[in-house]
Amino acid sequence: MALDPSSSEEQVLVSQYHVATERYTAAVGELSQQRATADKDGYQRLLLIVEDARNECERVRSALTKLHNSQPKGSTNI
Repeated sequence: MALDPSSSEEQVLVSQYHVATERYTAAVGELSQQRATADKDGYQRLLLIVEDARNECERVRSALTKLHNSQPKGSTNI
């Protein structure tokens, strides 16, 4: 079931998801670059940043899924 592309709630969530995935990608990249040179505390901080970014991606993805699943069965958005 496709969502109405003009849905402001959907647009906000898609925008949030884009930002969250960019943040997650950057955090993972930073962790990858720093893993050999970071001290233990720095590495732990990076791990927390990566985990927070991953959790935000999952939160927004879940909200999009919930929005999609709340669409009435049989309705079409053409």
